[in-house]
Amino acid sequence: MRLTAQIREYEMDEVILDLGSDVNVLSKKTWEHVDRPAFQWSPIQLHIANQQQILSMRRLQGIMVYMEGASALAYFKVIEIVDDNNPYLVLLGIDWATDMNGGINIKK
Repeated sequence: MRLTAQIREYEMDEVILDLGSDVNVLSKKTWEHVDRPAFQWSPIQLHIANQQQILSMRRLQGIMVYMEGASALAYFKVIEIVDDNNPYLVLLGIDWATDMNGGINIKK
């Protein structure tokens, strides 16, 4: 599911809501657009569906995400996407949806 969201002053039309993801992911390109907030160390290693490991840069803590009139703090893993054929800006996972008390009506 693709949504529209805003982080700081940066508005995005291609935010992916993936409730199968355990973490929220921010691309390095998006991190640069939101004025490069300071990283924190994180011991979490990411793997994609085929179990290939992804090199993450670090963790961002307490980044406010605005979507459809609602807002919530989110924690992100920042990754560098090597293949720019189909880059995405932000992926919001189950962690963000839980914090938002989100629900999805599949019929809509």
